[in-house]
Order: sequence, then C-alpha cells, then structure tokens
Amino acid sequence: MFKQKTYLAALLAAACLLAGCAKVSIREAEGDRIPVTFSTYSQRSVGGKADAGFVAPGADFAEGAVVGVYGFYHDDSDWATETAAGTNIADFMYHTALTLQSDGSWTYSPIKYWPNEFGTGASSTHTDKLSFWAYYPRNAAGLNLYRSGTATAYDNDSNGIPGAHFVVNGDIASQVDLMFSEALTDLYKSEEHEVSGDTHNYGFVTDGQVTLKLRHALSLVQFKVVSDGGSLPADAEIVIKNLTLSNVNTTADCPDPSASFADPADAELYWGTATVPVNMTVPTGASGSNASMLVLMPQALAEDGATGHSLVKLTLDYDIRFPAAHDPSKYITYSDNSAEKYLWADGAEAYGVKRWLPGRRYVYNLEAGLERIEFSEITEKSWTQEWPED
Repeated sequence: MFKQKTYLAALLAAACLLAGCAKVSIREAEGDRIPVTFSTYSQRSVGGKADAGFVAPGADFAEGAVVGVYGFYHDDSDWATETAAGTNIADFMYHTALTLQSDGSWTYSPIKYWPNEFGTGASSTHTDKLSFWAYYPRNAAGLNLYRSGTATAYDNDSNGIPGAHFVVNGDIASQVDLMFSEALTDLYKSEEHEVSGDTHNYGFVTDGQVTLKLRHALSLVQFKVVSDGGSLPADAEIVIKNLTLSNVNTTADCPDPSASFADPADAELYWGTATVPVNMTVPTGASGSNASMLVLMPQALAEDGATGHSLVKLTLDYDIRFPAAHDPSKYITYSDNSAEKYLWADGAEAYGVKRWLPGRRYVYNLEAGLERIEFSEITEKSWTQEWPED
C-alpha cells in the first residue's frame, strides 16, 4: 500500500488553504511554484563504436530515451535517518518516466514542485529535502528491481534504493547499455525571504534542476581482428563471419546499484557472483569487417579445471581476402577459416585479464592467419571518462 504522506506539495497547499496552517513555499503561495526539473550527465565513451546504435552514446542520449526516476521526500528528516528507520520510500516520484525531447530537455508528468514549509503554523522548523535515484533504460529487458537484501519485488512501499537482478540478452543485437545513477540525497536550495516579518530559509541548492549522474554498469568487450602480416599480403583483410564466446556468465545481482565502483576492489563486489553460462555468437555480418562489440555481465573468467587457461573460449570463423596481384579490382578469398583461443592463459605465454569489471572496456586485438589466431594486445581501459572537476 502506497503511503500517501500529508506533506506532499499538493496536499499541503490544499490543507493550508482550508485550515490556515503553514504554507508550502512563498513562491507556491504566490502562484509561482518552482518545478523539479532534470538534466543528465553520463560518463562519455572514450572510443569508437562498431555501431553507434549499439550502446547508449554516452552523454548524447538519443531523442526519446527514457530514464526511470525515483524521488524520496524528507520532512523534518534526511536520507540516512529515514533509511535507517526503514521509512525511506519513493513517495515523491515512483518509477517516473523521464523522456528526452528534441530540444534536449527532459520531461515527465505530472510535474512535481519543490515543497517546503515555513511560518508559525509549520509542522517542521527544518528545510524539507528531496533525494533521487535513477536508471537507464527504463523497463530494460532482463532487469528486475527488488527490495535490497530480499527476493521480494521492489514497490512503492519499499525502503531505500532497490537491488538489481539482471540477465544479459544472448541476442547481441538486442543488448542494452545498462546505467545506474549515484544517489543524490538531501537536496535543497538556500534562499531567504521575509514571511510575516520573520526571515526564513526555505529552499534548494541549485536553480531547481536535478542533474542525474549515470554510470555504465556492465562491461564493454571488443574484439579487433587484423591479418597476421606474416604469411599473408600486407593488404589482406579479415572478414568476421561468426565470433562465439563460450561459457560466458549472463546473470548476476547488484545489492546497491548506487554504490561506487571507481576502485577495483569495489568493482569486483558490485555485481556479486555472475552465473548461468551460455555461448554468445555475433551473427554473420553484424560486426563489420574486422571488429565486434558486446555488452556483457561483469564477471570473473573462471579457470577450466586446472588447465592454466580460462573456461571462456573465443571461436572465430572468418574469411581472408586480398586484391589479386594481376588485377587489383578482383579479390582472392580464403574462405571458411576457423580458430580458437582462450581469453586468458598462464605459463610461458601468459596473456589476458581474468576479470571483467563494471564500467570498463576490454579490447582484444587479434592477428588472424590461415586457421590460426593470436592475441597481439589485450587492454583494459575505463569505458568512460572520469567525472568533470567540480
């Protein structure tokens, strides 16, 4: 049951008009209520994408993008106090759809206003506060939100931020770039106004606009393939037909999606233990001529028994083509090449990384020849730039 709190802006305004009690804010009383507006900041991509529509384009969300927003109202209290008491529910905004318009603005309905109490009849002498948490895309396929620490679905009577259960889509073309925001807590703006001869501090910390900071919650894994440059002509081109990763875990839980994962130690704990291994294949022609990209669950790449190499294996099916020496307008093609490589190995030829972390981009550069592939370089980078300096 949704707990309607009597200190919500609309209810307070109506009650005060009838009973002559505390007003909601001087601007609302004057018919100039201040709406809660939103902007977004997401960490920007640092590299080119195989397909601009494959993942959310960093800070440049496409028109029509929809973010899910939760808003929490604190009357004579704050985020930490209500969370500890088990009363911090999303009673201000619950799973509200925030939609990007063509002019770059984010809109939602119904409009909410910054509510604050003041005056001799106010039920609180403290400044009212709002807190927010959001995720993208709203209603993402494979995502379930639940009451943190339980298996119970999150609802509008749940305390605090939800936990997240996510299943990566095995259909590469349908994968989503899942983002969670950090929690913005106890927001207000300080302004002083004369009310019946008394100076009262009633309000917000900004111009009324809330900037949601969204972070990539998954791992971006990219494979770039070139010819080995040895046995093949220098102008040889590799055409990927299929790229399959075997034993990739697709399912995991995140107890606190608002938690930081800037530190590698925190990042390892962010999604817990990923499970449910499957094989994932990039369809023929979907990845371009020599590159492919997948958005995958952060996870430890387990060892295959005591073999000294990963359980996850890359299988590449590809063609090799190059211009004919006697007629550059024509091509010679070596078709149906196939080769395998484990994503990491120990021993004399040690290579690879053993864990994919959230918000990181892993680039596997491979050289392919006739029926053979080798990693030339494997890099781990931040998927995104760091936050700008305040």
